Amino acid sequence: MARLDQTDREIIWLLNQDARLSSAEISRKLELPERTIRNRINRLLKNNIVKPIGVLNPAAFGYHLAVDIFCELEVGAQRQVIEAVRDLQEVTYLAYSTGDQDLSIQAIFTDSDEMHAFITNRLHTIPGIRRTRTVLVPRVVKETYEWRPPVDAFEKGHDTSHG
Repeated sequence: MARLDQTDREIIWLLNQDARLSSAEISRKLELPERTIRNRINRLLKNNIVKPIGVLNPAAFGYHLAVDIFCELEVGAQRQVIEAVRDLQEVTYLAYSTGDQDLSIQAIFTDSDEMHAFITNRLHTIPGIRRTRTVLVPRVVKETYEWRPPVDAFEKGHDTSHG
């Protein structure tokens, strides 16, 4: 992992709040040379520490219903189930899990009828899925893209600037 310092942390925080901030704007806020900011942002991108993506708002497309679906799979069926589920349009998150469930899925829908049809007619017809448990998500409080590493993940005073 690349060594990050407090300046990197401040840049990451600012970009997390508004990814459209220019190097010049960040430079003014942090009172550092624009070239330093640009170099640090390039390093953060190159080292895959930040990703320049646009985050969609499902509600803007009419998707107001989110559910978590936990799947218990047949022994040896993980790979085939993941391949079948990964590209389903409704699925926004897919991960291996441990405990009572083997697979964790988050999916979004326009309404409960669409959700029911998805679970009954699509998910339950995938070979290898033994059982599912669905939990309605009435409101998301913190999105995954809002996660930030703890302050102590950044070195104090370590200068990683290259210009």
